[in-house]
Amino acid sequence: MKLYILVEDGKSGHKIIDHWIPLLLPTLTRAKSIAEIQNNQYVLYSGMGYPRLLGTDRSSPEKNILGQTIDTINLYQTIDYLLIFLDGDDDGVNLRHQIVQQKIESYHRPLSCPYVIFVQNKCLETWLLGNRDLFPTTPLPNFLPFLAHYNVSIDDPEQMEKDPNFAFASTSALYHERYLRAMMQNLGYRYSKSRPCPIMYTESFINGLKKRIAETQHLQSLNNFFIFMDQLKENPPHAPTLPPP
Repeated sequence: MKLYILVEDGKSGHKIIDHWIPLLLPTLTRAKSIAEIQNNQYVLYSGMGYPRLLGTDRSSPEKNILGQTIDTINLYQTIDYLLIFLDGDDDGVNLRHQIVQQKIESYHRPLSCPYVIFVQNKCLETWLLGNRDLFPTTPLPNFLPFLAHYNVSIDDPEQMEKDPNFAFASTSALYHERYLRAMMQNLGYRYSKSRPCPIMYTESFINGLKKRIAETQHLQSLNNFFIFMDQLKENPPHAPTLPPP
């Protein structure tokens, strides 16, 4: 099995997915490049942010991230699945899934392998907010405004909209990132887009997220990712793609 993984950003999403893949698929290791990829390996690339991830403009490499991805996969003919990760933010899961799917299907050269699009509802930080083991038992003052707006330990983090009274986040994704930062600071950790907390790279952290999903049916966009990873693990050659959300 050979996976090509394209993540919207080169920061937190890139690092988290890079650590999670070998934990969810223990037989896989990361290859340096698609030219060097062997069986049971994956390559990981950044989409350089949204909307650059969607680029299919062949006049400029910076505007052709998705196009270059398709062309590279078609050139080497070695990839079994293309996995794409991006934020849903305020557009929502369905719309962003449709946008990426349309870009792929309308590209001038058909992609030579199956692909699966994972749209995080609202962003990667939303998924990270789902681990109840890291929710503060004694909230400090810096966290209280977030807690007053929405309690992610009780209610589904994917349903949390931005606080209209919070001046430092213009989108839901930014608000979720600030929420997570304050929550982790409350526990003595420092979280940033460039430096996620190492505890988030661990199998125990993943298990905490899976437990939350099993108990509540929250975090369904994350659950779609876990389900697909389980399918790949159980049946690598013929693992089915998920239906559109």
